[in-house]
Amino acid sequence: MTKKNNYIKQTDIMSNLGLFYIILIAFFTVPLLGAFVVVLIKGLVDLKYVIIIGGGLLLTIALYALIRFLIRLFRKIRHDGFMTGQEIKKKASRGEPVQISVFNGLLTFTYGGRQGNITPLLPAQENQGNLALPPSGIAEKQSQTRDVVTRLTELSDLRDQGVVTEDEFHLIKKRLIRDADDSED
Repeated sequence: MTKKNNYIKQTDIMSNLGLFYIILIAFFTVPLLGAFVVVLIKGLVDLKYVIIIGGGLLLTIALYALIRFLIRLFRKIRHDGFMTGQEIKKKASRGEPVQISVFNGLLTFTYGGRQGNITPLLPAQENQGNLALPPSGIAEKQSQTRDVVTRLTELSDLRDQGVVTEDEFHLIKKRLIRDADDSED
């Protein structure tokens, strides 16, 4: 029984000792914190004009930097817009497709190019009553046209499968048609 009583007494002494140190620390830190707050407030009151002038100076510098940044940003946007407009005009005059993405692709504008100057891809239907073979030049053009049609069909299948994007499809299609037109000349 004495061991149990000794243990209880030792824990009481330890808890009392801990409580003593906490109270001792509180007696010293509370007045020190109070004095620090008083000195801080007194310093702020005494230095209020320095603080106001320094804050005004910092605000002026920040406004100046912000205005310069906005002016540079506006000039860059205006220059990029001008250059983009020039590029769009060039592509549109050549009949190429144009795509403009704004806000990182959130808003997209697409212009497909001129459709009027594309020659028909399918050969003209032959006269049903005339069974004679066409001259060799016409047969060669018809085979080239069939070849282009076959390639465009394959390209369309690739686009439908997602292998080729819409823009790539239009670009390759235009090249195939241009190559076919060039070979006819």
